[in-house]
Amino acid sequence: MTEKLNQLMRILDSDFSPKHRLRMVLDDEFAATIDQNDFLQIDPTYLELELSPLSPFFVKFRQLVIDAYQTSRGLKEDELGRKIHLFRSYLDLFYLNYIHQYSGQNDFQRLLNFAHKQKIRLDYETASNYHNRTRNDVFYPRNMKVQLTRNSWRLRNNPARMVEFIINIDRGKFISEWNSYKLTADGKVDSDPAHYSIAKLESIANTESFNYGIPHGNYFVYPHLRKTHYYLDVQQPKDSLLRQRAKKIYRSPREYQHGGRFADLIMAGGVKDAKAWQRIPFSRRAEVYSSFIEHLAQSKMPNWGINYYLGSTIQYQQYAVV
Repeated sequence: MTEKLNQLMRILDSDFSPKHRLRMVLDDEFAATIDQNDFLQIDPTYLELELSPLSPFFVKFRQLVIDAYQTSRGLKEDELGRKIHLFRSYLDLFYLNYIHQYSGQNDFQRLLNFAHKQKIRLDYETASNYHNRTRNDVFYPRNMKVQLTRNSWRLRNNPARMVEFIINIDRGKFISEWNSYKLTADGKVDSDPAHYSIAKLESIANTESFNYGIPHGNYFVYPHLRKTHYYLDVQQPKDSLLRQRAKKIYRSPREYQHGGRFADLIMAGGVKDAKAWQRIPFSRRAEVYSSFIEHLAQSKMPNWGINYYLGSTIQYQQYAVV
């Protein structure tokens, strides 16, 4: 795989136009084609590619997308843009493959070990409601979103909040579409929605999603980059039929600020938030979460995470992590 990565980097660093380089990567190197179910298929030999989330490939590819698609139409501009949108799931796969080879008792611990070794700070403060889709409205969040790098001041090749992981809070397991996908005899992804149970669609609906633009989150974004996340990530070309079906069955909850009952449990407290929530018995979670929501809605205070709330509420202080 080393030579393949070197070839990809040579293309990204070449003097061709941004769109020409993107076509070379997708069409010439990955042999990317959209199948009858609107799913992007690539050369199966790349499915085992392992790339560090900090690999320069990711930031350079992201920068090319930003350079190539600067209008309000974003990736809806042409067929190449549609391929680029669908290709983000493979970018997720490449860095998931890499983190999986780290040591740790679960995926979350592997990610923490990676971040510690690389001396990078993780961002826990981006809303996760689109990754907590459910078939009903009676629930509390099961998953948290973790992004890296937390912030960056680079004008170009900016890595801020580009790579993201969706993690089950209790089990510490990555929630990803790649947990559900099956492969056909020729090594391609089986993209037929009829071949997947409703249960298997849940991780496809709640999967991580590589960001071509730079989400604002709680951090600085240069003025010329502030609309990139909306144009390139939020305002998307159509998904595969498989993911469309998954999102029709599993719906994202409405946030408490807009009259709903959803609030992120994991925020500024990060790991402490996760540990605090894990300490709460399942029998009390609905009660605690309801109280948490009411506190946020009535106080109008920012959401600093469940651990802060537990520590400042006498009846729940026993669950707070110091």
